[in-house]
Amino acid sequence: MLLALAACGARAHDVPRATTGVIAGLARDHDSGDPIAKAEIRIRAVGDLRPHVTTSNERGIYGVEQLRPGRYSLSASFAGQPVDIENIDVRAGETTVVDLVFTLGRPEPVKVDFGNPKEGAIDRYKPRNLSGNAAVIEGTVNDAGTRLRVAGAVVTAVDAHENTLQTVSDDSGRYRFQLAPGTYSVSAYYSIGGRGQIEVRRSGIDVRAAEAVIVPLWVELAR
Repeated sequence: MLLALAACGARAHDVPRATTGVIAGLARDHDSGDPIAKAEIRIRAVGDLRPHVTTSNERGIYGVEQLRPGRYSLSASFAGQPVDIENIDVRAGETTVVDLVFTLGRPEPVKVDFGNPKEGAIDRYKPRNLSGNAAVIEGTVNDAGTRLRVAGAVVTAVDAHENTLQTVSDDSGRYRFQLAPGTYSVSAYYSIGGRGQIEVRRSGIDVRAAEAVIVPLWVELAR
């Protein structure tokens, strides 16, 4: 959803500079990982009375564009459960990815401080239709300083026998491996201007059969 600002052959001062940003993300059920369609989402800038209103689509994806830079709050609801997220910073020309996790059948309110940087906790769920001899490791790659998602990071999963799998984080900073049950280490590598940024490896991740493990990864992009 980010605007492409580079124009072929144009001088730097001819390229229009983005003046607005985007909040987008994925609504899903915590226990199954299934996307949630038709979640109602309200996004409001600090000090504004009128929210931007949208709903998640059939794949659980939502997005609101043309937001002025600044701090926002998000309120979402589905099946009677409210999810409130505070302190979301929007920057011009960037997409801030804010995923929404509902606990279907347990409609207690969820409150999140998005502006509180922390090492993401490993979480687990049971995907539907995953065979008994398979497992999943998935997650996001994030900038530790801004909490923005990082696209194009090389993510590596290594098992106890040194078998290695690699993938690249997508435009929303997400990655996913389907693999055999076992114990894994997961790391991310991202290069800025030819200088590598190597994620501190998260080791000893036990993945059971028919289970998905969510492993957030953090890289330092500040130079």
